[in-house]
Amino acid sequence: MAMSLDYSLIVYENLSRDDPLFWSLPTPINCNPIRILGIFLCIASLVGIICNGALVYSFLRYKALRSPSNIFVMFIAGIGLFASCTILPLTGTSSIYCQWLYQRVGCQLSAIIAFLYGCSSSYLLCGVSLSRCYIIIRPFKAKDVTVEKCIIISIVAILIAFLWTLLPLFGWNEYTMEGARTSCCINWYDRRISYVSYLFFLFIVVYCIPLIILIVTNTITLQGLKRMHEKIENGIQTVLNRKRIEMERRIVRSIIITTCGFIFTWTPYAVTFFISAFQGEGYTIPPLVTFFCACFAKTSVIWIPLLYIGTSTHFQFHFINRESFEQTMPMVRGNIILPNVPRLSRKPDEIAMETGLN
Repeated sequence: MAMSLDYSLIVYENLSRDDPLFWSLPTPINCNPIRILGIFLCIASLVGIICNGALVYSFLRYKALRSPSNIFVMFIAGIGLFASCTILPLTGTSSIYCQWLYQRVGCQLSAIIAFLYGCSSSYLLCGVSLSRCYIIIRPFKAKDVTVEKCIIISIVAILIAFLWTLLPLFGWNEYTMEGARTSCCINWYDRRISYVSYLFFLFIVVYCIPLIILIVTNTITLQGLKRMHEKIENGIQTVLNRKRIEMERRIVRSIIITTCGFIFTWTPYAVTFFISAFQGEGYTIPPLVTFFCACFAKTSVIWIPLLYIGTSTHFQFHFINRESFEQTMPMVRGNIILPNVPRLSRKPDEIAMETGLN
């Protein structure tokens, strides 16, 4: 909702960005909801470190998890772990004290990491969806999708995202305080053309284009799997057998749910600052609303790994089930083996098939 608001209370145009006082002024809005969000962000930081750390650990330990599609998830988890250790604690602690605590350098660092994570995640999720779509549409060329190629694509995607985040440092927009003055982002309330054009650029290349790619590729993938399933039901032989199709369905479902989590967390913020940037002078969205949307977007560092862990049967087997299995393995002493060894619920050939093709 747009409303008239005196933004001089937030911008402090009479203060230079080089003045340390600009970066340490208290929030101009009610401090109580800011403190509550700050506590939530600190808790989210701990959860993000645990979840992303678990993903990174599992990918490094279990070679079977380092499949082409999972390479993209591994990079998302790596950047998410870094973000959980930086942007969430910085914003959380500042919100608890109701003022930014880390001066200009901390503000710019926090904003760069936040946007790097957001941009990188959108591109890497596109990589996951495109790789699965290619494997389903062209199963005979599935071997073309290799781990090495996915690593290169992931690095290129992150470098492109990093380039977008550096542009404000060279004069195309800038990193500054958000309305609540306890977190940092790009300047979305300045109506100069160079500032507005950067917002429009980000909205297109970081949000709209990836969103279109995600919707189109996942729709094509689901339709391809549906046609194969219908052919099998009608007794027509297909390239993929029934077990492989069901496995691909589980993988695609995990990708779609994870993608929806990312879109769900970042869409309110993207729409909020886009609308705010194109409102007339003196009209904008209330600072508390933009701050809430920004905090919600930053918590994608926990929702993405949580959704992936909760929906990926491949990850659950190799990390959760296998860890449990290894902890309850009997100790062998001569010819004596302790009983109560848990049995795997799936046959070895099924596990091997899923490991090799995921």
